[in-house]
Amino acid sequence: MSANEETQPKRPNYFLWTAPLVGVLATIAVVKPTLFTNTITDVSKFFYMKFDWLIMWLPLLAFTVCMTVALSPRFGNIRLGGKDAQPEYSFFSWMNMLFTAGIGVGIVFFGPIEALWHYYHSPIGIQAENLPEYQKVENAMSLALHVWGIPAWSLYTIGGLVLAYFMYQHKTECTPSAPLEYAFKHKKWAKPLGILITGIAIVSIAMSVSSSIAMASTQISSGMKIITGMDFSTIGWQTVVLIIIASLYTLGAVLPIEKGMKWLGDLTVVLSLLMLVFVFLVGPTHYFLSNLVVSIGNILTQTVHHSFELYLFHNRDWLVWYPMAYWVWWITWTPFVGVFLAKISKGRTLREFVLASIMVPVGFLVIWFSVFSGFSLLDTVEGSGRLAEIANKGDYEGTFYYLLNMLPLSFATKPLTVVLFLGFVVTTVTSSAISLGIMTSNDGRHENKTRAVIWAILMSLIGYAVIVTGKMEGIKAVGSFSGFPFVFIMYLWFAALWRQLKRDVPRVSPAQEPVKDKE
Repeated sequence: MSANEETQPKRPNYFLWTAPLVGVLATIAVVKPTLFTNTITDVSKFFYMKFDWLIMWLPLLAFTVCMTVALSPRFGNIRLGGKDAQPEYSFFSWMNMLFTAGIGVGIVFFGPIEALWHYYHSPIGIQAENLPEYQKVENAMSLALHVWGIPAWSLYTIGGLVLAYFMYQHKTECTPSAPLEYAFKHKKWAKPLGILITGIAIVSIAMSVSSSIAMASTQISSGMKIITGMDFSTIGWQTVVLIIIASLYTLGAVLPIEKGMKWLGDLTVVLSLLMLVFVFLVGPTHYFLSNLVVSIGNILTQTVHHSFELYLFHNRDWLVWYPMAYWVWWITWTPFVGVFLAKISKGRTLREFVLASIMVPVGFLVIWFSVFSGFSLLDTVEGSGRLAEIANKGDYEGTFYYLLNMLPLSFATKPLTVVLFLGFVVTTVTSSAISLGIMTSNDGRHENKTRAVIWAILMSLIGYAVIVTGKMEGIKAVGSFSGFPFVFIMYLWFAALWRQLKRDVPRVSPAQEPVKDKE
């Protein structure tokens, strides 16, 4: 052991206390689901109402910071890992892994119903009595794409950018605390705050991803019931589905990234592209194209407006449980998505990292929601209204399948949708297990396969408890609630990145090599 290694402070054993804590929280949620859920919901609503001004514009600020770095001639050309570093994955595989890690089953589950929620419940949907119908529909699509588009991916990108920069340029741990501990190394508060941040992130990731596992199990079971006519909604069948899902993402966590996550990401994205192209071609193509053009225009003209609109004199329940709850949910996932993005992005310039991580996923999602949410809006306004009726009855899991029933070849596309659900949840949990394995490893930099498998199993058990009790609300509430601290931590990340870039750039350019700060 070198003298330098001997002087390094011992790293906290995060695994030793975060894993049991996750189990305790899950047990409470299962044993006392109503009390647990109501308490967390009340606290969450209080936080949303009191800090709405801080939450709503945070994604826009993240986008501004990202683009400032990317477009800067001083910062944009910095290459992660040094000037000679080469990307480990092709651009296609890199994008696929990035996209599937950050989205999961959400785009399939919410695709047909996202705009409907905003159409029926937002202050500028059907509740806006003085607006013409076309404007209400346009507003619903605009809000749907605002929620899933640039803001979401700006949050993910800033997380990955900050973690990757410090990990590759300054050899720090790949944990949410590392940027703060390095950039503010002389501040007494940096170390204890860093330990707290990493611990919260680990618990938050495990809980929130567990709810996605349970959600995907019910979605796949619902699809099998619609396809076969058999009742796959029983606990027994959902448990079988969960075991299959758990086996796949546990295997993905064990395999090297280039053989596990890379292959899963490529396959899932290819299947989603096939589904998108099929619906686009056999559905009302001209309408989809028109909707796409209008949607792009709204992104360009309405993003800033939506980011600062708090609807002060309206019923604010929609604002609390849609945009702001989404923002906190994205922020909750930012630590593990950021860790995973950093892990797979060596050799990319900061400009390439930012532009690709924001523009490519957003471009895909604009098309996806313009097609699927657009189809549901068209059916609601000028068609049978069947999709809105199904969604309003709470059959969210089945809405995508019923949409496919309205199109040709549904006997083939519905089974493909089941595979899509499976692919997205497996890639999401695989990436989260890998990230948790890194964050709870002995050095905080490299994958720990054993601990990644333990996290995968633990998240599976929590997901099973949710399925058995039917109380998904408790776990989902914890997942979102535990992300609240990161609303404030995001601002510290901005400061840490900017502080370190200003220190490094005069010495990094043109060699683009990291240097140690003067003590």
